[in-house]
Amino acid sequence: MKLFLVAAVISILLSACLKQSIPDAMLAKENSGGQGNVTATLSYKINGNAVNLTVPDAESQNPSLYTLGCTKSGGYILDAVTSSGEFTYNFFSDSLTPGNYVYTGSYGDMFFIDYNNQAEYAHYATDSMSFNVTSYKNGLISGNFSGQLSPLISDSNPNYSIYGAPGSILITNGSFQNVPVFY
Repeated sequence: MKLFLVAAVISILLSACLKQSIPDAMLAKENSGGQGNVTATLSYKINGNAVNLTVPDAESQNPSLYTLGCTKSGGYILDAVTSSGEFTYNFFSDSLTPGNYVYTGSYGDMFFIDYNNQAEYAHYATDSMSFNVTSYKNGLISGNFSGQLSPLISDSNPNYSIYGAPGSILITNGSFQNVPVFY
């Protein structure tokens, strides 16, 4: 009888070790959305030039190295790597919810886009990027954005950067769909 009880306890302990913890299982379920093969998209125009990115099966991307995704790291950071460069938006929030998020140059210099090796920033007080998250369901965000930015002309001296004309970079028709949020 004693041997049977020891075998039962060992079986229970070993099976418990093979399963995810409850919090890990909940995060995995929230991240996966259970939809499978979800296609994520990002598109916008920069001074009239279209930039488009489509990522099939976006939820299967590596959370540490992805083409289009949003990562919780302090706040939330939406990143994309397109054929024309990089795109980044920082949501300064500890809980991402549907709503409007605006960053202006009066808050301080902030990088948003690298387009054909030209970095675009919110630098002047009139510069801004506005993101509207319209949906956050099943670990995926969707919405739209627009803004006006200034080009970084020279950053050769760490204490002094030169920027181009205020608001000369117009971001229009911005949209993102089914972008996975990685935790």
